[in-house]
Order: sequence, then C-alpha cells, then structure tokens
Amino acid sequence: MSAASQVKRQKAEWEAVVFEKGEYISYAGCGMPYHIEGIVPHLEDLIEITPEAAVTERKIDLRLNCTVIRVDPDKKEILVKDSAGTRAEKFDFLLIATGASPITDHITFEKSKRIFTLKSLSDTTKILQFIEEEKPKKCAVIGGGYIAVEMLEAFQGRGLETHLIHRRYDLARTFEKEISTLIKNKMEQEGIILHLNSQVTALEEKKKKIIVRTNHEDMEYDFVLIATGVKPETELLKDTPIQLGVKNAVKVNRYLQTNYDYIYAAGDCAETVNLITGKPAYVPLAPKANKEGFIAGINICGGKEEFPGVLETSITKFFDLGIARTGLTLDTAEEHYPGAAKFTFSSRSKARYYPGGGTLHSVIILDKASGKILGAQLAGPLDGVKRIDVFAAAIHNKMSVNDIFKLDLSYSPPFSPVFDPVILAARLGRKYL
Repeated sequence: MSAASQVKRQKAEWEAVVFEKGEYISYAGCGMPYHIEGIVPHLEDLIEITPEAAVTERKIDLRLNCTVIRVDPDKKEILVKDSAGTRAEKFDFLLIATGASPITDHITFEKSKRIFTLKSLSDTTKILQFIEEEKPKKCAVIGGGYIAVEMLEAFQGRGLETHLIHRRYDLARTFEKEISTLIKNKMEQEGIILHLNSQVTALEEKKKKIIVRTNHEDMEYDFVLIATGVKPETELLKDTPIQLGVKNAVKVNRYLQTNYDYIYAAGDCAETVNLITGKPAYVPLAPKANKEGFIAGINICGGKEEFPGVLETSITKFFDLGIARTGLTLDTAEEHYPGAAKFTFSSRSKARYYPGGGTLHSVIILDKASGKILGAQLAGPLDGVKRIDVFAAAIHNKMSVNDIFKLDLSYSPPFSPVFDPVILAARLGRKYL
C-alpha cells in the first residue's frame, strides 16, 4: 500500500492495482498484542487505511480476496485466483510485497481452534473470540522473541495462567545474555511460568486440551500460541527465475529491484543489507517495510532512490520493563571484527533525586581497533530505553566512543542524569579502550 500510494502521488494517471488475498489492508500489525491484551480497545483502531479510502481517496484499484498463484516475469504476467475463477493479469511494473508467515514446520500438529499463530487481524479476532467463548484458564506461548514476549504480557494481563516454552535457556539470540536474564527475571516476577531448554516436537488436541510434547516432558494447556519466528512468504516464486537470497527472501539491489529491473520487492518478503557488515540480511521489521514500499513506489515511477540497509533497531516492552537493541550482537560482531568486545553497566534513567526514574541497564558492543560502537542493548524504564535511537544514529554515522562523548545531549533532572547514559556509555568505552 505504501508503494501504490506513492505511485498515485507521482503518476496520478497510472493504473495502480493491488491484489490482496485477505480482507484487510494497511493495518498496524505491531498493535495486535495490545488489542488482545485490551490496551487498544477496538480492532478498528489498528486500521490505518480502509479499503474504501484506498479506492475513493487514493484512487487505487484494490482487489480484495484475490490470491496470486503464479508470477511469469518474462511475459510480465501474474495469475490471479478469486471467487470468479482464475485469470491472467498483465503488468508493466510489479511489486512483490507478500510479507512473512509464521514458522511452524518444526512442530508436528494438525489444525485446531486451540493452536494459534499471530500474523493478521483475522488471527487477532480468532484469539479473542476463543478467549471470550471458551473461557480458558491456562495457556502457553512457544518462542523467545518479540512476539512471544509481547503475547506473554497480553495473556497474563487477561488473567490467564501463562507459560513460556522455549528451546534455549536464554531468549532469542537477538538479545544479549545479560538482557535476556533481565527479561526472564521480570517474567517470573509477573507470574510467567518458564520452561526453558524445552524443544517442542508436537502438539496434540485431546479432550479440549492441547498436549505439548517436548524433549523433556508433556504439558497440557487450554490453548497454545506458536511464536517461533517468521519466514519470507515467497513460495509462489520458487519455480520462477526471480532470484531468492537469505532465508529465501527475494534478492534485491539498493533500488529494491530484483534481477528483473521492472520487478521490485519490499517489506518482510525481501532481503536487505546489514549496514555494519555490508552482508545480506533478513530483517522483518515494520519501519524497514514501510520505507522500502515508499522508495519502491518512487523508483517504479522513474526515481533513483536507494534503500541503504538496516541496523536491526527494535524496541518493545514487557509490562513496565522497556527492551531495546540496535546493531550487532557480540557473536555476530566477532565474526567480522577481531577486536570486538562487550561491556555492561547500569545507570539512572533520570537524576538520582528526581522521582519516577529507574535503573537503566546497558550492554555495549564495540570494536577495540577503531573505538566504534557496533551494537547497543538497553533494558529499564520505558522512557529510558528510547535512547536506543541515539545509539542507532551514532552507529549509522560510524561514530567512535570519542565522537559520542563529545555530543551535546540535553539535560534536565526529569529526563536524564548530568551524564546521560549515552554519554556515560562513551565515557566508559573510552576507559575500557
């Protein structure tokens, strides 16, 4: 939708056709856990653009409930299936923006109304209907990443006995061990029951319960959410000459073109570049997707704007614990920088004497040879961890700890100590070096 809207802004006379296999377009997927928890009361609050607005205001030719089943790049043709049958549609330019799908193929199970994933607004509705109609008391979330963390809070916040089942002792590898430990401690404080080092092999429905079979034991729940990550939704491209890259994401250049210059890809189905290593990466995050759609629309209309890549900057929360990260983990940094190192420290998020502050825990990855920061992870008060954006800007601009120490950041007791945690990170980094 970002690309289609941009095309109509640039070239109002062009025909921009969008094929969507579902009923919803342009919604805030990142808000779905908060709707399930009840913080966002209405599903409609998550919808950014209605189908009616897309058609009447943006003049986009929107085709809902249409599934594209084949792409023929040489004929400039797609095959579309809907309630009326199957037909071919020609194009001059094509944007592939099929998104991602939940990874579930490592677990054996049959379809059940008690086994969920969370990808779309329809999934959100199914989960809420089940909770309201079945009145469950006990549930499990399988996984250790962002969606798992957010959905644990959502279910616990609704009064359910909530369990986390994860195959590793630490949470997802995107978190450093120190941050993972802080999150797990917070989970236990909030009443989450942890089952770590537990590899789920199968799910089986029996007598209105789901039996979760793991490498250690079998467990029983009223329902289960699988949140073990996502993969690019590129199955329809497997038998085409369109090149796929990391994790079968669509391979694109800096202009978001595939190996066909009139076919573009953007969002969670497309690979990108890690700005620090320069290597291809698969990063299914919302800001990347929206920016890529915007840029693809410009370039389809004859522009030449580059999408440079990402730092994998992300932020979430678990109750009142903010969690944020950017750049490389130590493991990844060590693969590319022989002098990669890590140090940790804790500081106040506000002046010591000002009420409402808390402890901000910081993990910093740096390159000892150049003094440049390669990564940062924060956990602490919600308003405190938004400092991750300063670290992201510093890493993007290849700043060293000396450069960061010289930044003229703002100070006032309600917002920061005299030595802001970002400046303190640079000060300690200089000392570490």
